[in-house]
Amino acid sequence: MTTPEATGPQPPTLESVLLDAWDTFHPTQPAPLGWLTHTTTQIHAYLHDQHTPPSPPPADDTDSLTRFRRQVWRSLREAASTHDIDADAADQILRALDLPTLPRRWQVRLTLPVRIEVTATSREDAFDTAETAAETALAAAEIEAELEWDGSERDDADPGDLDPAADEPAHLR
Repeated sequence: MTTPEATGPQPPTLESVLLDAWDTFHPTQPAPLGWLTHTTTQIHAYLHDQHTPPSPPPADDTDSLTRFRRQVWRSLREAASTHDIDADAADQILRALDLPTLPRRWQVRLTLPVRIEVTATSREDAFDTAETAAETALAAAEIEAELEWDGSERDDADPGDLDPAADEPAHLR
């Protein structure tokens, strides 16, 4: 045979707490008909909603995140291209969200030591021929570039051996 275990005083029920609160604030009035049932139901529903674990995210949650990230990137690109937001500010936001920054057109100035061997009859002609060869190479590589030739940047031209394979000048033919 089992013996009932000794238990301490039971906590008051929600209904008794509500009735005590009503009597405290309205000592001479009875609780309105249905008030206790309605209030108890509302409190239980509230507590149930607050303590129910959230439902698992839908299976396509990663797709939603991808769509959201794509939309953020596209929106910032559009805003920057219409000058509604500064491109640097847009890039800062994108970096903060771990998104790729916006593709921008950059104007780059490079100073490169380039050595080209050409056949020419004078120092000036050698520089001119070398500059033409560099421009031709860039055009053939389909690189959109503008070379700025400045005479002061013509560093050095050393004459070498004769080129026996070179054609004779056109005016001598």
